[in-house]
Amino acid sequence: MTKMFLRWIVLFLILLHGGSETLCQEIVSASSVPVVLVMRSGTSENGTITPEWKEAIRHWHDEEALAAMVAIPKRRSEPEIRWARHIGERVGHWRGMIDSLRIPFTGVAPPEIVTILLGNQGGNDAFVLAPSTICFDLSRLQEEYGNATEPVNGPRIDRFFAHEFTHVMHKAWAKKNNLQLRTPLGTALWECLTEGLGNYRSLSEKWVNKRGELTLHARDVLARLEPIFVERLSALPHASEKDIPNLMQGLSMGPFDRKWGALTVALWLAQEAAGDDRNLQKWVEAGPAGVLTLADKYLSEELKGKILRGR
Repeated sequence: MTKMFLRWIVLFLILLHGGSETLCQEIVSASSVPVVLVMRSGTSENGTITPEWKEAIRHWHDEEALAAMVAIPKRRSEPEIRWARHIGERVGHWRGMIDSLRIPFTGVAPPEIVTILLGNQGGNDAFVLAPSTICFDLSRLQEEYGNATEPVNGPRIDRFFAHEFTHVMHKAWAKKNNLQLRTPLGTALWECLTEGLGNYRSLSEKWVNKRGELTLHARDVLARLEPIFVERLSALPHASEKDIPNLMQGLSMGPFDRKWGALTVALWLAQEAAGDDRNLQKWVEAGPAGVLTLADKYLSEELKGKILRGR
């Protein structure tokens, strides 16, 4: 029995047991490795969160809060239903994006099945449940970006998928390379790299023009973020356990234009790519330490000296 035949048996079983959500699947080949996208609901028919969604949002809530969400059903609202439908309609386009999203990750096989999990409470707008589940919180999407049918939300949700699938690939890279993070600085650099590449996928034309060049707005924001990047990373090697969370705050969470680690690295990577994602392969292979090499290349001499002294 061939591997391909076994894969189709798996797909049939998913279709048989996947509930009311539509199975979205396609074999997409790059280096002959197939990727299947499966869409599943994180909410049962009566509005109760599923065990899978509970696990997905556990990072943000204690057991008491999780138990309360399980105990009080929350059916999808009409706007949330529209977002779920919108995501389902975009999955076909996402299939065609996978080859290009894999380009920076040479020699890394993605998971054969990637689940698109849709919940409606307790999560972030888009996030990954390791190793291969991309989650969307429909309520957050509606709250933060308005109606799914707004024209800007087609490209926006595509960028979200690209961002999260990049995280899936980076997790596969870390596993393949047996990545070990032993210091707070190493952890911060890894987050700068992974979220930097993810946020590179999130950049709209507000940040990078059609020629692959940073816009004036992007350069202004970068000039504001780079000193924070240097200040925080330089302090981490000498920080107490009490101070580390404060130093890490805002690295990749919060308003997009204030992500001092993720957006800084994303804009450096955009300049490295210059419209060709093959130029990013060396930065993926460099791992966390590559972030400091990028900093050496793009920081001013004054800032570069500060971060070097902080190592």
